[in-house]
This record gives sequence, C-alpha cells and structure tokens, in this order.
Amino acid sequence: MDCVSPILDVITRVWDCSAKHAAYINDLQENLESLRNEMQELKNVYLDVKSGVEVEEQRQMRRTNEVDGWLRSVLAMEAQVDQILQKGDQEIQKKCFGTCCPRNCWSSYKLGKKASKKLGAVTELRNKGRFVVVADRLPQAPVEERPMNKTVGLDLMYAEVCRCIQDDQLGIIGLYGMGGAGKTTLMTKVNNEFIRANKDFEIAIWVVVSRPASVEKVQEVIRNKLKIPDDTWRNRSEDEKAVEIFNLLKPKRFVMLLDDVWERLDLQRVGVPSPTAQNKSKVILTTRSLDVCRCMEAQKSIKVECLTEEEAINLFNEKVGETTLNSHPDIPQLAEIAAKECKGLPLALVTIGRAMAGKNTPQEWGRAIQVLKTYPSKLSGTGITKLPIGIELSTELQTLKKIRCLLLRGMSHLKMISKEVISNLSMMRIFVLEFNELILETENACQSPREEEPKYSSEDNGALYLRKDNKALLEELEGLEHINWVNVSVEGALSFQKLSSSQKLKNVMRDLSLVNLEGTTSLRLPRMKHLRNLEILSCGELQEIKVDQKREGGQGFVADYFHIPNSNFCCLCLVDIFQLPKLLDLTWLIYIPSLEELRVEDCESMEEVIGDAGEVPENLGIFSRLKDLCLEDLPNLRSISRRALPFPSLTKLIVLDCQNLKKLPLDSNSARNGLKEIVGELDWWEGLQWEDETIRLIFTPYHSTWE
Repeated sequence: MDCVSPILDVITRVWDCSAKHAAYINDLQENLESLRNEMQELKNVYLDVKSGVEVEEQRQMRRTNEVDGWLRSVLAMEAQVDQILQKGDQEIQKKCFGTCCPRNCWSSYKLGKKASKKLGAVTELRNKGRFVVVADRLPQAPVEERPMNKTVGLDLMYAEVCRCIQDDQLGIIGLYGMGGAGKTTLMTKVNNEFIRANKDFEIAIWVVVSRPASVEKVQEVIRNKLKIPDDTWRNRSEDEKAVEIFNLLKPKRFVMLLDDVWERLDLQRVGVPSPTAQNKSKVILTTRSLDVCRCMEAQKSIKVECLTEEEAINLFNEKVGETTLNSHPDIPQLAEIAAKECKGLPLALVTIGRAMAGKNTPQEWGRAIQVLKTYPSKLSGTGITKLPIGIELSTELQTLKKIRCLLLRGMSHLKMISKEVISNLSMMRIFVLEFNELILETENACQSPREEEPKYSSEDNGALYLRKDNKALLEELEGLEHINWVNVSVEGALSFQKLSSSQKLKNVMRDLSLVNLEGTTSLRLPRMKHLRNLEILSCGELQEIKVDQKREGGQGFVADYFHIPNSNFCCLCLVDIFQLPKLLDLTWLIYIPSLEELRVEDCESMEEVIGDAGEVPENLGIFSRLKDLCLEDLPNLRSISRRALPFPSLTKLIVLDCQNLKKLPLDSNSARNGLKEIVGELDWWEGLQWEDETIRLIFTPYHSTWE
C-alpha cells in the first residue's frame, strides 16, 4: 500500500493538469464569448470615463495621469482582444466535419489559453475604471501674458527696467510719469517680454491698485492668483489673510506688478514679503508721482518720458491712416502740427489720431488744431469721467490746492467729482465747467463698441454730481473763500433754489445754464449783477419767467435804463432759450438793458416775445443794445413786440419756421444804424404785413433766404 499512494498522487496531478489544458480546447468557444462580452462592458465604461473627461476639459481642466493611462490601456487591450477573437472565430470554423474536435489541437490549446488569461485581464481593467476624479484644474502659468498693442518709443526705458530687475539689490522699482505717457504699457511690455521669458520667477501677480488704495481688494487679487480655497479665506480678518498670503509667497521667488498707484500701499498689511537680495523677489509699480515712489520705498525710480517729436508724429500718422493723409496735399503738414500739440503723450496721440481718421479737408484739420491749441487745461477734452477721490492723500493733487483758476472745458464725459476736490482748492478764484460737444467729435469717434457710459449710483455719498441735482457742487463752491468767478450749469429745482438763496453764488455767477428744472412752472430769476450769459433749456413745465425787479437802493426797473451799471442784470449780454414747450413769452427781457444777443428756439407754445409792456415808457430803449436776434421753430409765434421798436444796434435778424409771425416790429425809424441782414424763408417774407409800402421797400434789400 505504501507504494500505491505515491503512484495515485502522481496520476491525480497528471489528470488535473491534463483536464485543465483540455478545458482550454473544449471551452474555447465559451471563453471567446465571455471575452467578447467582458470587452463590451469595458468599452462601455471607457466611453463613460472619456465623456466625463471631455466635459471637464471643456471647462479648462486637465485629465489626471491615472485616467489618461487607463484610457490608453483600454485602447491597447481592445486591439489585443480583437486579435484573439478574430483568430478564435477562425479556429472554431476549422473543426473536423461532423465532430466537435478541432483540426489542430495545439493551435486551439494556445488560443484557448490566451482567451482565458485575457478575460481575467479585461475584468481587472474594467474594475479599475471606477474613478472619483477624472480631471484636475490646469496649473496657471507663472506669468500670464497680458494684451498689449504695438509700443512706440519704449525700447530704452524697457532695457533700463530689465537691467533693474536683474539687479538683486533693487527690490522695489517705481515707474512714474504723466498720465497717458505709457507707464502701464511699459510695465505690460516688461511682463510679457522679459519676465515671462526669464523663467526665474515662480509667480507674477498683476494688481490694479487705483484709489483709494484698498488692502482688502489687493489681498483678493493675490488670493485668486494663489488659489487659496474659500474655506480657508472666508470670514477671516485682514491680518489673518495677510499671514496666509505671506506664508504662501515667502518660499517663492515672486514679482508683484502694482499698476496705477496714487498713494502709499502698505505691503506688510497686504501680506507681501519684502523683496530682498536674498529672496530675489521684486515689486514694480506705476504712478504719476515721484513722491509716491518714495513713499513706497522704491530703490529705483524711473521716469517714463513722453515720445520724441519724430516718434509722436509717426504714431499719430499711423492712427490717422494713409488714406486720410493722402486725401489732400495740406493734410500731412496739418497732421504734424496736430501731433505736436499732443505734447508727446501716447494716449493723446492715439485718441486724437483715431478721431481725425477720415477728416479729409484742411478746414476740418484747422478747426481741430485750433481746439487743441486753446485747451486751457490738461484735463479738458480728455474723456475723463470722474475726478479722483482722496485729494488730501495725493501729492500731485496737493499742488492743485495752490491753483487759482480751474477751467474744465469740453468735458462732456465728466459726470461727477469727489466731494474732497472742490472744497480743498482753497485758493481758487475762478471755476469754469463747460460741456463742449465740439471737441473733435470724440464722443463717438474714439469709443470702441464694447465701451459703455459709466454708471454712478445716486446713493454715492462721496460724489458731487455735475449734471443732475448738482446742489452739493454749488454748496462747495459757495464755501470757497476767494471764489469770484463761476461758469456752471445748474440742473434740477433744488439746485436752482440753492443758487437763489446764496448771495455769494449770485454775486460770482458769470455764465449760467439752467437745465431741467423739474416741476417748475414759474421761474423767478434773482439779481445777478455780474451775469454775462444765460441759457435756459429743457424745462418741460416752465410757463413763465420773471425777474427780481427790486434793485439796490429800492428803485424799480425804470431807473435801470438810466443807470445800467446799477441794474439787476447790468452785464447780461446773451440769452439763449431752447426747448421750453410751454413757455408763453419773454416779456421779462425788458429788464435786461445790456442784452446784445437773443436766441429763441423750439418753444412751441410761445405766441409773443415781448408781451404786455404797457407800463414801460415809450422813450425807454427796449432792446436798445440788441445786435443779433434769432427766432427759430416757434410755430405759434405771432408777435415780437406789440409796438415798433427802434433797434438802434440791430445788425442781424433771423426768423426760421415761424410761419404765423406776420408782422415785424419795424417802422421807418427802426434799425437805421447798422442793419446788415434779415434772414428768413422766401414765402414767409412775401407773406409779411407792413404798415405801409415805404417800410417794406426800406427793409426788402436786407432780406436773404436761409442757406
């Protein structure tokens, strides 16, 4: 028996081995079918994973290495399985006729063995395809490229900034210069062309600081760049955020690019480590003031100079374009003059150059150059929308405290200024704010389609509004000790009430526009003895205008004609009335003895210019100094005056679209000294009624039709 047991054990092992190998042959078809099914399951999982990856990649994510490797393995596995299935199907077709036995047992054996092993591998690969995360966020480039136009005249300054960055002893570098000189463009060029190519910095962070400098806003920009998660940032104090930023930046070699700095920004409060020779990090800033560079402790301050004359002319001509320059022989020379007026400022050259593109006549260029030459201030016509806040913090604006005259002309974009500005100009004597729409037509010509008008909240307590409800502006002007000359537009009924109640404002007002006095049906003009020009427009409810007849000394209006210097409006020379649809007459003008120009337009209800003036003695010279009278688009006007007027100074009378005006207040003694022209439509002139034929013959030679 002892001999039999080993023999049986050997026989058993041989049988098991033989049976296993025989199964590769006998179960070939079944194994091939199982492999085919398992491979289809793997393909389904593959498609699900691939679809998820594609969705994440569209969201700027990147597939993980594990997922990428698995997807590649599936494709390789599919190719191998397809080969086995193809050979297997061929092998099954080769079985002996009428039996289940294969013709080539050895070939079937090898194929069956491969199919069995591959089935296990496919199952294992399918089980590995259960991924929780298929993609990660793309890592940010350490230095992001910023959009930038072609630069002009910056090469030397660019080279100097690059040298400073390479100097380990210079941690903080300041770029300063006039607004529009190209400081931001220079820093952008440094970012795009030097820092990105240098590869020495692990991260670059660009922050637009502006004013007021906000530690919180700067921290938020840095936090987004460093990808600090919400759960470690939200509800934390400024100091805690600074610590988080500091610990993340400290081990890195970073460059902090601070654009548009107006005042000192405490980098320690922000959490920015001090750039040193040891950490080789850098802080680069742009500002208008050298003093800001000093406050920021810049080891090197570089002044960004304006363009040379040649560079300025080339840039200007590029923006104007060859078509315009070649449209007339005189335009190249005029373009050179205009370019010189831009004083080498790239922003001005680009803006004005684009505005002049398409201006093909020397006359248009001449007018534009004249406007440029007469700019009274660098602020004028620049498209500024908001004067800066924090005047007491800006060294550059500190200088403004010494100015005595502030002229803001062509400021059609300017909607508001900070409450700190006007009140701090303690030495100011003259304030002029004029919204001139003429300035080079830049309102539309220089505005790209994506730019929108800035919107300011009516609840902005830090703002002085210049166009609507500008009572606060008047209050600040009233508070200036030395102010003695104001040209301004007063908008809104409350603003006009402020003007009427302030003796100081009435005394200093020289040019005044009254606009959109909502709800006002009757307007009483207060005494303004220095007022020269008055404009009243867009007051939809206004029906009548009166003036304060009492003057100093208690005398009435009759004395005004004999004592013009003492009258309530002794200096008022020009009156412009526009878009007052309910206004009935302008009889109040009899109290304006110095009036030289009167323009009335688009007042559809007006029937008379001078109504009942019966109380005025006939020997008083109503309109005695009037030189120009323009009446336009007054469909119901029937009378200029109920009696003939002498008009001793009248030189020009214009009447357009006033078809119901059938009689002029003229007789044989009227306008005998200097009348040059009466302009009006021919049918209107031919329909006029005259006291007698002699008067018609006197004035007919002066008539001309409107062109």
